[in-house]
Amino acid sequence: MKIQNTNLLKIQKRFLKLIAFAMLVTAGTLSGTTNASAAFDAYRSTGMFGITQNQTARLSVVRDDPFFRDDPFFRVELSFVDGEGNILSQKVYEVGAGKAAFLDLKGRDVVGRSGNRVQLRAIVRFVGTPDTRQAENCIPTLEVFDTETRETRFLLPAVQKIQIPNVE
Repeated sequence: MKIQNTNLLKIQKRFLKLIAFAMLVTAGTLSGTTNASAAFDAYRSTGMFGITQNQTARLSVVRDDPFFRDDPFFRVELSFVDGEGNILSQKVYEVGAGKAAFLDLKGRDVVGRSGNRVQLRAIVRFVGTPDTRQAENCIPTLEVFDTETRETRFLLPAVQKIQIPNVE
């Protein structure tokens, strides 16, 4: 009799675990998004870098798409933000195949209140639905140059690729 009770208790525990697992799976499925545009917000970002009053930061993007020249434009948002995430400059562009766009931020426009140097981060965000965003065909670069002489001070040819889930 005792052996049967032990087996019955094991079966009940397994059954309860199975029900709990099924409830977790069901809850996860129901809470997941079914909207394709809410899946991932694709963007690329630099780390922090600094410019002085006499320098300009230029964030460029080129659509390297040699096989799909008939594709329509895609939208890309170029931004500069400070260390606290405040947008200092931002613009949305429609970029055709083989074309480029850029956004400049002059140091004299943002330096002054915080001293003689400002820390920034550059962000390229691909706007649209997942089927219209073509981040893999987009090459961003960051250049910092002397505003007066136009000499390049440094160049970041590769900007880090990041995918963050949208929170809605």
